[in-house]
Parts: sequence; structure tokens; C-alpha cells
Amino acid sequence: MPRTPVTVLTAAAVAVGPIALLGGQQAVAAPVEIHVATTGNDNNPGTLAAPKRTVQAAVDLAKPGTVIRVHKGTYNQQIFIRTSGTPTAPITLTNAGDGEAVLTSQQEPDDCAATKPSQRRTIRAEGETDWIFRGLTIVNGAFIVGDRSDAAFDWHYGRVLAQDWVSRRKVPGRGVNNPDSTPLVVPYLRTLTGKAKMKSADRIQFWNNTIRGRGVYLSLGSYGQFRNNKVSDLICGSGPGFWLMTFSDHWTIRGNDISRISPSSITHYMHEGIRIGTASNYNYVAENVVHDLEGDGRGINTDVDSSYNLIQFNKVANVAIGYNDQMAGWGNVWQYNEVRNFRQLGFGVRLKDFALTLPSKDTSANGIVVRCNRALLPVDKAKSLGVGGVMGARIAGNNFTSSWVSPNATAYWRAYDNLFNGGTQPPGPVVEPATC
Repeated sequence: MPRTPVTVLTAAAVAVGPIALLGGQQAVAAPVEIHVATTGNDNNPGTLAAPKRTVQAAVDLAKPGTVIRVHKGTYNQQIFIRTSGTPTAPITLTNAGDGEAVLTSQQEPDDCAATKPSQRRTIRAEGETDWIFRGLTIVNGAFIVGDRSDAAFDWHYGRVLAQDWVSRRKVPGRGVNNPDSTPLVVPYLRTLTGKAKMKSADRIQFWNNTIRGRGVYLSLGSYGQFRNNKVSDLICGSGPGFWLMTFSDHWTIRGNDISRISPSSITHYMHEGIRIGTASNYNYVAENVVHDLEGDGRGINTDVDSSYNLIQFNKVANVAIGYNDQMAGWGNVWQYNEVRNFRQLGFGVRLKDFALTLPSKDTSANGIVVRCNRALLPVDKAKSLGVGGVMGARIAGNNFTSSWVSPNATAYWRAYDNLFNGGTQPPGPVVEPATC
């Protein structure tokens, strides 16, 4: 699948300052550092010898290229990000290396019947770009959105309610596989919504953090990274471990361990491991481990027009559904993934369209690829594969032993160019495991 390269910034490159000419050679100035310690004082300059006391005081002073080093201890304060870095000089908030740095905040519990992401998070930002959060313990997670992201979501949701898939797919890169179109998305949405100040929260990175209480929610922001984080023990009603929403493209979500999310009392999507939704495309989801989700939680899920994503080499265990391509995913590729101990389905494909006599471009999966995956150790009557509504599917080489295909999808399977293991017949209730 064509994919725009994601630049990985090394620790040495996160805060490159101005370059000066010395003796005909280029010398890189030392990055600006601000130290924070529980023994500090916010009236201090923020040096190692005279650190700040609160993370917010350091964040308020940060400029492109700044590295904020948080020394061991617990910092109980909600943190508001109001300044952006730049692509070549991001702002870094990181552990100082002398012990665990815990960022937390006192928040009211969420309603377990909530259907929207909790905003009660320790780190908050709206429209800022180019931040790196590294090596921290973050209690109650992060809520990071693009400026006027709610207008982008509301426009799309209105078109979903109107069953207007044509308008939704006219947004650049939504109707065709064109990963280079992402820079055109926000300008297009500004025109549609009339929000001239709409801005995406781009190049946000989370590396090697421990996250508890609530997860990370990001809406209308592209080119980010969520890597090697441990997310666990989330309260009910706050949302998935990592939730990517609203025209967020080209994320790398890789190497994370996500577990123990308290189940919602009303809907599965509030307690999934990784969820990609609302026309978020071209994301790379790989080598994650998602496990031990109660209720009807799904391990990794795409939904509501999220398309052309690549999901591979992940492992999911002890969940209701391992992997789920939900509403109107076009061209998503699911390959080399494994699920164990699943209670309902190993892999689900637009299950809610089971009642449609024909697949729909408004809601059904279109052009999905499911190849070289393994579904092992089903619980009781759980099925390896479940299909509700689909067209143009390519399902082959999977270690599946059983399936459920809706009677309607069975009837139109061949006419709508669906293939199973290279043939035009849909899978039956009992499936012979295949190799890839």
C-alpha cells in the first residue's frame, strides 16, 4: 500500500537550536532545557540547579526546540498546552532520567454510560503541533484535538445521518487511495464548515509512556506517532486506550501494550484497545499487543469511513472481537495478525449490514483485504470470521476454522466481486485452515 514516510525524530534531534558558523563549520547550539522538580519553585529560572516546581510553568515558557525535563516525583496538576513546536524543532516533555515522573490530575469519574470521549484528562491541547511526550507516567491520559475539530466532526456526522456517502468521499483522499492528499483535507473542510481558523494538531508523538486511568484521545491531527506505550487500567466511560478520530491520517501506532479497560455499560466503542474512526486514513497499526478486555470490547477497530489503513503483526487476546472493520471502511488491509481466546469473533467485517439485501457504499466494507491472519483458541461457539456486508473483499490464506456470513452476503457474494481463498464461493460454517 502506498504510504507517506513518517519521520522518526531521535532523542538527539528533538530540540536542535539555531545553527551558527564557527571557523567555517556549522555548530549546533545546545537545546534549551527547562528542569522541573518537586523541590523547585516556579520563580526559579528552570535550570538544573534551580528548577521550576510545576510542569505547567515549564510548558508556558517552552518554545520550538525546548526540552522540558521532569525529575522524579508526582506532579498533580492539569497541563494545558498553548504553544507549538515546529517540524524541525518540536517541544519535548520527558523524564529527566532520575526516577519515575508521574503527571496526574484530580478528575471526577466519568459516567459508565457515556458515548463521547472524556475530556477529563491530565494533558490538554487544542490546535498545537509538534510535541513529543516521552518516558512519563501519565495518569488520566491526554486529550489533544485540532482547532475547530468539533466542526469537522459535526459536518461528517451530519452527512452520515443523511446517508450521503458521496459528499463524504469527496474530501481529498477519502474516496480514492491517495495518501499525498492529506495536506488538502483541512483547507477543504474549512470551506465546507466556514471555520477559517480550523487547524490540525499535527506531528504529536507519544513514546515509551505508562498511561493509566484514561487513555489518549486525538482528533483532527495527522503525521503523529503512538509508540511503545503501556496503557492499562482505564476507568469506564472514558474511551479506548488509544482513540484516533476525525480526519487523522498517517499515524504510526506501533509496539504498544494495551489492557484492562473497564467496560462501558452501553456501547462497545467506549472500551476498545485501539480505535480509528471518522474518516481517518493511511494509518499504520503494527506490533501492538491488546489483551484482557471485558464485556464486548474489541482489540483493534476501524469505523465510520476510516479507509486505506494497514493493520499488521498485532496480537490480541482475551477479548470479545479481535479485529473489526466496521462502518464503510474502504481498502483497509488486515494481515499477519493473531487473535487468541476470543469470545465472539476473531475478525469481524461490517457486521451491522447483515440485514442489507445488497452491500452499500454508504455503510459496507469495500475492498477489504484479510490475509495471513490467525484466529486461535475460540471460546465456546465463537467464530473465526464474521461478515455482515461487504463488496470487493479479498480474504485468503488465513488460519480460520469457522465463519458466519450473513444470508444476504452469501446470496450476493459472487456478484459483488468477493473472493475467499481465491474462489468465488463464500466461506461456510466450517473452514479449512489455510496457510499464507
